[in-house]
Amino acid sequence: MIRICPECSKAFYVQIGTERARCPHCGVFFTERRRSRRAKMEFVMKLSVSGTIFTARTTDLTYDGAGILLKGTTIEKDTLLDVNIEELMMGWQARTVWARRVSGSVVSAGLKLL
Repeated sequence: MIRICPECSKAFYVQIGTERARCPHCGVFFTERRRSRRAKMEFVMKLSVSGTIFTARTTDLTYDGAGILLKGTTIEKDTLLDVNIEELMMGWQARTVWARRVSGSVVSAGLKLL
C-alpha cells in the first residue's frame, strides 16, 4: 500500500495492515490513528468559524472525522468550528487537524469531529 508521509509529503510503500511506519525519506515515525475506515462521501457542508459561514465539500467521512475541500478562504490547524451537513440533518463541533493549500484558492483539510 502507498503511504504519504505527513512530514515531508513523499510517497513510499508499506505492507498492508501495517499500523506503524517510518518514512524512508525523512525518518519520521507515525501510526495510523483512525479507528475506522474512511467512507468516500461527498456532501455540501456549512462551516462556521468565529461567526463567519463558509461552504465546503466533504471528500470522505468516518464516525469521528472528515476530509474537506474549501474554496476561497484559508483555515488553520487547530481551528475550532461548527459543521453542518444539511443533507444528513447533522451538526457537530470540529477541530482542524491539518490543512494545506492544494491549488490557488482550494484548501484541503482534515477535521476531528468532537
